[in-house]
Amino acid sequence: MTRRRSSCFAFAAIAATVIAAGPARADPAPRAWIVGDGARIRQEEIGTALSHSERDPVWRPGLPVRLAALRAEVVAFQVVVESGDQPLSGVTVELSAFDATPGASAPVIARFVEHYVEVKSRSRNEPRREESLGWSPSARPPDAGALGWVPDALIPVEIAPSWDPYPLRIAPHENGAIWIDVAVPKDARPGPARARLVVASSAGGIAQIDVELEIKDALLPYRPVSFFTYYDPDRALPRLGDVPRAERQLWQLLHQHHVDALGTILSRGDAERLKPALDGSLFTSELGYEGPGAAVPPAVVAVGVYGQLGEPRPEAMATLDAIAPVLPSAPADVFVYAVDEQCDSPRGPGWRRLLQASKHAGRIGAAHTCDRDPRGQDVDIVMAPANAFVQAQAEKARAAGKRVWIYNGWMPKTGTMHLDAPYVGLMANGWIAASRPVGRWFLWESTFWHDTNRGGHGAVDPFVEPENFHNQDGDSCLGEGLLVYPGTQAAPFAAHSIGLSGVLPSMRLKMLRRGIQDAGYYALARTAAPAAADAIVARLIPAALDEVPADAPTSWPAEGAAFAAARASLRALIPNGSSLDEAGVARALEGAHAARPRPMPAPIEWFRRRRLLALAGGGIAILVLAAVYLRRRARKLTP
Repeated sequence: MTRRRSSCFAFAAIAATVIAAGPARADPAPRAWIVGDGARIRQEEIGTALSHSERDPVWRPGLPVRLAALRAEVVAFQVVVESGDQPLSGVTVELSAFDATPGASAPVIARFVEHYVEVKSRSRNEPRREESLGWSPSARPPDAGALGWVPDALIPVEIAPSWDPYPLRIAPHENGAIWIDVAVPKDARPGPARARLVVASSAGGIAQIDVELEIKDALLPYRPVSFFTYYDPDRALPRLGDVPRAERQLWQLLHQHHVDALGTILSRGDAERLKPALDGSLFTSELGYEGPGAAVPPAVVAVGVYGQLGEPRPEAMATLDAIAPVLPSAPADVFVYAVDEQCDSPRGPGWRRLLQASKHAGRIGAAHTCDRDPRGQDVDIVMAPANAFVQAQAEKARAAGKRVWIYNGWMPKTGTMHLDAPYVGLMANGWIAASRPVGRWFLWESTFWHDTNRGGHGAVDPFVEPENFHNQDGDSCLGEGLLVYPGTQAAPFAAHSIGLSGVLPSMRLKMLRRGIQDAGYYALARTAAPAAADAIVARLIPAALDEVPADAPTSWPAEGAAFAAARASLRALIPNGSSLDEAGVARALEGAHAARPRPMPAPIEWFRRRRLLALAGGGIAILVLAAVYLRRRARKLTP
C-alpha cells in the first residue's frame, strides 16, 4: 500500500545499520530497526533511531538481538523496515529455527504483519472532549503520541492478504513491520539458543543479525493472574463465516495469551457446545491446540452473561437446572451474571436468594457489576469498575464472604484498552493484578466491531475505522472492547477479509499477555527474595487504583523499556529450577498484598466519597466563625 502515514510511540527503536550521530533524518537507503515488544512505532517513525537507542534493552547496532525467557514463556520483538528514498517491494523478514539440544524441544517462531489504521480523532466525551471512558483529563495521553497511522492488528505472514501483503510493500520514507513471537516450550533445555535474522527485499539484502535467546531453568506458571473477556456469539461471530470453528479458534487464541473467554450459556445446548472449552480438552494437541496451559480449564464460567438469563423466576431456575449438569466442576468460579451496572436492580439479590435455596448453593453464585461499596451489595460476586475499585472495601467484603473483582480500565487508576492510549497500560494491568488485591479482572468485550450500544453507529470495518464505540452519553472510543480482529468479513467489509474462520490477535492483546507473564515472574521472584521483588514492583508501579487521585497523571512509565528492565531484575532473583503450581502462585501474590502498606485514600477521592460529611463540617465551621464574629461585633457596639 502506498499512502501517506504518520508515526507513533517511538519508545525504543534503533537502526540495524550503523548511522552517524546527528540530527534525525530520513536515510536514502533502506534499513531495519529492531525493537522490543513494548514499542509501538507509527508508519512514519523514520530517522530517529539513535535518539532511542539507549532506551531499548533488546539490541544495539553491531550486536546480536538478545532475548531472555523462562520455560513456557513467549517473548516477542519487532523488525521495522524503513524504505528510504525509493519504495520497497518483496520485503521479507526471515528468522531461522533456533538450534536445540538433541532431545529437547526448540522454540517455536510465529511472524505477523503489523497492520496500520489511521487515527484522525481521539477517544472523547461530548461535550467534555478531554474526558473519555478510558481516562480522566489529567491522564489523557497527548495527541502527539496518538494521531496518525498506528499498528495494532497482527496478520500471520502465511495468510497475509493482498491489501496488507507478505512479502511487504513499503512506500518511500515509510515503515513496514513484522512482529515475531518466540514461544519457549515447557521442556526446552536451559541455556543459550541461537538463530539468524535476515531482512531482504527484491532489490537485495538489507540486514543480517544474530539472535541469541537465553533460556533460564525456571518454569513460568500459566495464568498467574486471572483475566477474562466476553465475546459476542450473536453479533460478532457471524461475520467470521464458520461460527463453530471460529468460536473454538477464538477460545484457543485467548487461552494462548493466558486469557479466559467468557461464553454465552443460555441453554443446555450452549453448555454442550462449549463443553470442550469448559473442561479444558479444547486446549490439547488432539484438538489442534499449541501453546501454554495445555488442558487447563477456564477459571470462570458465567451463565446468562449481562443478565441474559432474565429475572430470578422458577422457569429461569429450570433452565439453570438443565445447564448445571453439563458444567464441569473444574472452574473455580461459576456464576449467574444477573445484571450489568444497575446497582439498585433487584435481580442480583433475587438470584442470590434463589440459588441459596437451590441444589446449586455453594457451587453457583450470583454476580453483577456495580461501582458502589461491595460490602453493601447483596450478591456473591461484585465486579467493580477500575475507577471505583477501593482496595480496603474489597478486602473487608472478602472477609465477609464475598468475591470482589475488578473490570475494565481507567487511567490514571489502571491502563485502558483504548487504541489511542500507550498500549503498555495493558502490560501495567498485569503488574497491578499481581501487586494489588483486585481478584479476577473482567474485560467487558473483545469482539466489539458491531457498535450496537444505545447510541451506537452500527457495524464497522476495524481494519479501516478505529472509532468502534459510541453510546447515548456522548462517548466515542477507539479500539474499546476490541482485542481481536475478524479473520473473515462479508459485505460491506469484504474488501478486508482474509478468509480465516477465526480471529486475529492485536498488539494490545500481546501487551496484556506480557503483563500476565510478568505477574508469573513476580510470583517466582517473590518466593526467593520477597523484599527485593516487592521493591522492584513498587518502583515500576508506585501507585494505582484508589492510591491515585482521579485528577493525577498515570504513575507508571509510558515506555516498554522500563518494564523490560524491571522484568530483567525480577528474572535475576528467580532461582534455577523454580516452578510454582496454582496454589503456590496464589500464596506468593497474597503475601505481596499483605506486605504492601494499606493505601490511604487520595485526598481528593476521600473528599468526593465523603462530600456530604465534608460539606456539613465546612458549613458548621462557617457558622461557628460567623457566630464568633457577630458576638465580638456586638460587644464593640455595646455602650
